[in-house]
Amino acid sequence: MTGLLRTTVGISEPGEVLAAVPHLLGFTPEDSLVLITLRSAPNAARFGVTLRIDLPGPGQEQDIAHHLILGPMRSHRVDSVILVVVGESCGDPPDLPGGSPPHGELIDSLREVLAATGIPVTLALWTPEIAAGKPWSCYGSGVRGVLPDPKISPVGTVTAAAGSVTFESRKQLEDLVTPEPAEHIARRAARLDVLTEEREEHPTSARQDLELVRGAVRRTAEGSALTEDDHLQVLLAVSDSRVRDLALGLALGDTAHAAEQLWLTLVRKAPAPEIADVAALLAFSAYLRGDGPLAGIALDRAESARPEHSLTRLLRQALDIGFPVEKLVTVAREAAEDAEILIKEDGAW
Repeated sequence: MTGLLRTTVGISEPGEVLAAVPHLLGFTPEDSLVLITLRSAPNAARFGVTLRIDLPGPGQEQDIAHHLILGPMRSHRVDSVILVVVGESCGDPPDLPGGSPPHGELIDSLREVLAATGIPVTLALWTPEIAAGKPWSCYGSGVRGVLPDPKISPVGTVTAAAGSVTFESRKQLEDLVTPEPAEHIARRAARLDVLTEEREEHPTSARQDLELVRGAVRRTAEGSALTEDDHLQVLLAVSDSRVRDLALGLALGDTAHAAEQLWLTLVRKAPAPEIADVAALLAFSAYLRGDGPLAGIALDRAESARPEHSLTRLLRQALDIGFPVEKLVTVAREAAEDAEILIKEDGAW
């Protein structure tokens, strides 16, 4: 997955490319293969999508190469790529002054498979760790150097100025959406079952549900604490796909930050299958804000609960191909308009 960096930053040195990787991913990778796609542009190449996978074991190089080219890479417009290996060799550390960096067979396999599809490798780099002062080496050319501090690199500076957070590890990012203890989730699931039965006997209108959601967002913005009952009522409200699609609009204005905070809270508290709707809303909000890593992890949670969830599938496709944010906003507005029409036709206002 990729951080959706939309600011122009000039990068000319291999060390700066390596220092940019944590900010493109949203976290600092370890023992990873990172592939940065490039798109041709006047006078320069532009970063496209950044992909990361765990380093493969010995003998798996060809399988990984074909997986990337036939899987995620096939969804993107790619003119060339940068390959980055992060991690030591399986044996002793390489003798950098006179030897080649480790994992050369992986790079060779990727070059071979990419060449067969007409995609050149612009740069292939290795470092044991993306941290200030760590050595780096370029496969093939023998060029090497020392990493600058990623936090004050060109991309790091822009990322910090934009208010985005780069986590020290993927686990730190995953912790944002880690569910609460199982007994708490089970209690809410039981309460949701009771509330669902009550709603069947005394149904509410879609207008009432939408106002309930908007009210919860307003209270979140004001710093007012929401009760468990409030959380459960919001989960029930957005389980109606029409209300959920209208709630996408909360990510488009002054309510965006408060809405995302509410979705983030509910993702940690919600049981399955209700989690899928709030996780998709969180993913949409994060995607619009340029936080591709958080969007991807939120979608992981939604997919684990409801693989067939339509909004989740749409957002996963958008994330995988680097769908422009502006176009996704248009899609969301159209979905909201359709939902409003359906509600009016059903007389649910």
